[in-house]
Amino acid sequence: MGPTSHRRSRSAFDDAQNERNGDASRKRVKVRKSELEEEDVEEEFHSFAPEKVEEELRENGLQAASQPPSGPPGRQAATFQAGFQPGAILRVTVENFVTYEHAEFLPGPNLNMVIGPNGTGKSSLVCAICLGLGYPANVLGRATKLNEFMQGTLSSSSVFSALKSRNRQFWLNGEQVPQREIHRLMGKFRIQIDNLCQFLPQDKVSEFSGVNPVDLLSRTLQATAPPKIIEQQVQLRELYKRQKDFKQNSEQDADTLRIMLTKQQGMQADMERLREREEIEKTIHDWERALKHCLYQEARRDYKESKNKKTEAERKLRRFQARAGPAMEAVNAKQEYARQIKECIPHLKRQVAQDAQLAEQMAKNIEAMDDKLRETEGKRNAQSDGLGNKKRELAVIRKTITDLENRLKNQEPDFDAASWNTRIREKEHRSREIESERRQIQEELVNTVVPKGKQTSREKSNLQGQIRSLDTREGQELSRIEHQFPDVAAGYKWLLEHQSDFKKEVFGPAALSCAIKDETYSDLVQSGLQQDDFLCFVAQCKEDHTKLSDIFFKEMNLSVNIRTCTTPLQSFRPPLSNENLTRLGLDGFAIDFIDGPGPVLAMLCADKQLHKFAVGKRGVSDQQYERLIQPDGVGSFAAGEHYYKTTRRAEYGPQAVSTMTNAIRPGRFWTDQPVDAEEKNRLKQKLNEVMEELTALSDRKRELDTRTQALDSKHDEISQELRELRAAKSEQQREYNQWRSLPDKIASEKAKLEHKIEELREVQSTMRQLASDMDSQALEIAKEALRHKEQLPRIEQANLAHIDAQIKLAEAESDVAALKTKNQQVHDLLEEGKRVIARLGQEVETLKERGLALGAEVRESMQETTEEDLAHINEMLGEKPSEEVRNELQAQKSRLEYVHAADPGIIRQFEMRAKEIEKLQQTMARRQGQADELSGEIDQIRAEWEPQVDELVGRINDAFSYNFEQISCAGEISIHKDEDFSQWAINIKVKFRENEELQQLDQHRQSGGERSVSTIFYLMSLQSMAQAPFRVVDEINQGMDPRNERMVHERMVDIACDEHSSQYFLITPKLLTGLRYHPRMKVLCIASGPYVPADNRKMDFREFARIQRRLIAAA
Repeated sequence: MGPTSHRRSRSAFDDAQNERNGDASRKRVKVRKSELEEEDVEEEFHSFAPEKVEEELRENGLQAASQPPSGPPGRQAATFQAGFQPGAILRVTVENFVTYEHAEFLPGPNLNMVIGPNGTGKSSLVCAICLGLGYPANVLGRATKLNEFMQGTLSSSSVFSALKSRNRQFWLNGEQVPQREIHRLMGKFRIQIDNLCQFLPQDKVSEFSGVNPVDLLSRTLQATAPPKIIEQQVQLRELYKRQKDFKQNSEQDADTLRIMLTKQQGMQADMERLREREEIEKTIHDWERALKHCLYQEARRDYKESKNKKTEAERKLRRFQARAGPAMEAVNAKQEYARQIKECIPHLKRQVAQDAQLAEQMAKNIEAMDDKLRETEGKRNAQSDGLGNKKRELAVIRKTITDLENRLKNQEPDFDAASWNTRIREKEHRSREIESERRQIQEELVNTVVPKGKQTSREKSNLQGQIRSLDTREGQELSRIEHQFPDVAAGYKWLLEHQSDFKKEVFGPAALSCAIKDETYSDLVQSGLQQDDFLCFVAQCKEDHTKLSDIFFKEMNLSVNIRTCTTPLQSFRPPLSNENLTRLGLDGFAIDFIDGPGPVLAMLCADKQLHKFAVGKRGVSDQQYERLIQPDGVGSFAAGEHYYKTTRRAEYGPQAVSTMTNAIRPGRFWTDQPVDAEEKNRLKQKLNEVMEELTALSDRKRELDTRTQALDSKHDEISQELRELRAAKSEQQREYNQWRSLPDKIASEKAKLEHKIEELREVQSTMRQLASDMDSQALEIAKEALRHKEQLPRIEQANLAHIDAQIKLAEAESDVAALKTKNQQVHDLLEEGKRVIARLGQEVETLKERGLALGAEVRESMQETTEEDLAHINEMLGEKPSEEVRNELQAQKSRLEYVHAADPGIIRQFEMRAKEIEKLQQTMARRQGQADELSGEIDQIRAEWEPQVDELVGRINDAFSYNFEQISCAGEISIHKDEDFSQWAINIKVKFRENEELQQLDQHRQSGGERSVSTIFYLMSLQSMAQAPFRVVDEINQGMDPRNERMVHERMVDIACDEHSSQYFLITPKLLTGLRYHPRMKVLCIASGPYVPADNRKMDFREFARIQRRLIAAA
């Protein structure tokens, strides 16, 4: 290749492979190829297969079948190399891929250590494996499109055109197959490129510590567990999700059912009214039919009666015609008879009225006398009741007098009031003295001893904390800040106690929360910072900033700085790579030398650009300086003993550059200084004084407590004596006063006795008088009743005589009138008889027609009537006339008007909702049964799955803990269990220092090196249980200190080179000297650059070593 060419050729080789010559004139277009091994047949697939592979296979100990000159390769058979597991990678070949024009990798069956400087293409091997096995480009965390993995200078190769179209083709055993067939094969061999536990590319290393613990469990099981466990995990998640859905649906159904039942209950009153209205309407319908039936029966009865009347009229007419002879002979005799009767009727009428009036007056008299008798009897009964009460009261008074006289005969009680009062006042005076003494003691305790003791105890704790803090860097820093910046120290102490009050974590000053990883860089790093950068507080959101400002500035009146940073640390990218920065004479960027919380480091990057501020222990040359101040260099840096800051004025042209140079002064923070012995002795002396004062206060409090207890005991004793004295005095005084009042009580009771005796006599006299009155009244009532009884027959006789006279008068006058008109009316009567018969005939026909019409209505209304309905109607009718039936019908209609009609659609809604309720209840019962079945299925699967997962995690924990023990640290793997199986997770806890507790592994708590150690140890713990045929880890040792890196490497060699271990790829750009080597490991060295042979030959490092020795010997 000529000197003007910018094209670079790279090749991969291993230290045990013989040199292989190739033909430089033939350029293969193959992108990548992976050979997979199975138990009895080789399955090889290709992406954009080469035109010629037979020679390559033969050179590597494989034999290829014949194939056409062009197109995809045919099916190949080969004899596997010993030691490879099914699915292991035998070879990877790439052309025009990322940094390679052509390269071929032949890994070993165990640990494959891929080494080479940065930028040589180690990670390109990882990309080739990923894309060659059919996985998308985004798994790598780099480019997302296939054509971005091509060399940019190529435009005519088939690889470039294929990648440009964003399509890929795959061949499996010589046959073109769809990509899903490749995925099926990957699943068969348990190859999971998208699982960080199996395939950890360089750009994904930092993500591992931030992997969600739930995802980590899934990826771990996919990498280590048998397929059945993974299937059971998926089943448990799905079953729980279904169970949760059932539960949610059941709760929703229960709410719906409750609402529907409430609505049904709310409609119940309307339904009852509607049912009542329907019942009334049915009753009205029945009464209407009954009325028609009744009218029909009455019409039939009227028809028969009218017909009978007509027949009778005809008969009478015939008889009248036969008797129509002389009939006027007795007219005069009848007139005289009538006159005599008429004269006696007024007298009979007056007699009836007089007798009736007399009987009515007698009845009123009897009623009044009876009322008076009952009133008298009531008074007598009342007096009788009062008589009994007064007799009982009399007996009580006599007994009371006897008791009082007996008590008066007893001896007078002895009571000396003055003596009792003297004894009581003595006890009360002693009690007040004790209470006064006790108040003095309590006042001393409350106002002096206890407050001073609490103050002294707090002062003791504060001094002890200050003495302990002097032994730690943070404590020394805090002590220094307390002396120089008391407001900052006060705010930091408050923040430690109230961290939970904020939405997100708020961080203290960088001087306390951060530290320098390497003390030799401390002054260099601090030269890029100001005092406020070390002492400011850092919030992660605006709300916390505002809250902290209100507390510090308004409530605590502190003078401090508060900053807010919402940008993540990962967003700050350095302008140059470490490799380029090293070539410019600097060791790295300042932020890489600071260990601390991510938000605090992000704040330093945002405010002070520490991710762009470079540092170096040694000074820079003029050429390096000129390169550093270029626009694409670094704007500021510290090298050796000087600080450089470049300023450009674009308005004055590209040459307007000024550089400020300052000498680096010793940093004020992040320095380990010896303990201030004088300060520590001063604090100890003060602590001894405080302890002595605290002891004296404790002794005084104990003395006062003892005196208080003694006084309380004495006070209780005196109080009891006082209560006993007052009770005895009261009892004796009560007995004495009662005895002195006995004569007055006896006199009073005797007066009451006389009064009661007089009242008793008056009551007895009144009762005798009332009894006499009752006898007289009863006798009068009996006499009046007898007279009334005798009067009643006279009234009846007079009334009958009067009625009989009236009847006879009417008959006589009728006979007279009849006889007078008999001769003139005979002809008229005959004609009238005929007219009556004609009218009755017409009436008969009318009634007949009406009966027929009513009969038709009855038959029509009875068409759908059952025997039961007919019996009910007959029962309703009974013997009721039509008028009564009509009244019943009208009553029901009036009742219907009072029952207001609701919406007729309510019945339909009510019935539809009832069906919905029944259906919903059936659905809930069915779902409950399904939920019970799911619970049983979950329990059954979990009983088999959970112990296996526990055992698997336990084995991982044992290996993980053992790995950490080898480096004198501690690690623990545990499984978080939850009712929701999608929330089961793996927790990784690590401890790298003796004085700290196990902490959760994440992207913030641990340093980059600690995260790397934890990651590789976790992956190593999975090695013995790995289900995949190979695993890839790219640059995991970045950030490790040499001690940990060496121990990690030894553990990895021990585990990965085990006889039954799967294939392992470890990619690293840096190596320590004297690392452990194992016969089963294979080292793949990558060399690149413009001097690599362009004919794809592998370089012979043995020859290079011999040449180097000759040059050294010659020098």
